[in-house]
Amino acid sequence: MKDRYAKSRGGPSKFLYIACGSCEEPAMIYQKDGPGKLMRCYTDRIVWPPELVSTYEDITSSTVKNAGALACSGCDETLALPMVYKPEDRPALGILPGSVHTYRSAEQAQARSLDL
Repeated sequence: MKDRYAKSRGGPSKFLYIACGSCEEPAMIYQKDGPGKLMRCYTDRIVWPPELVSTYEDITSSTVKNAGALACSGCDETLALPMVYKPEDRPALGILPGSVHTYRSAEQAQARSLDL
């Protein structure tokens, strides 16, 4: 998605379909900015599921540590830990290496039998 903020982000944003790395249970849809691999998810860029959005919509950098880890709803595997991205003082979920699979489109996710 290209908009007026694309240059400051380092390129257009894209939606990523994120699933558990162990059981492939859909975890979230996330609006990612810039190039590179997914290392963290800023809490204000999570767009699905509604329960996860509402859980993190009022989180601030001072309350993010109380939010608890993001766990897979299918196998209870821990996918991400709450953190503050210090350069921007911004609440985020730090993705644990190897804990998630990311897909760039709904078609890719559905081809892997994810029920989004």
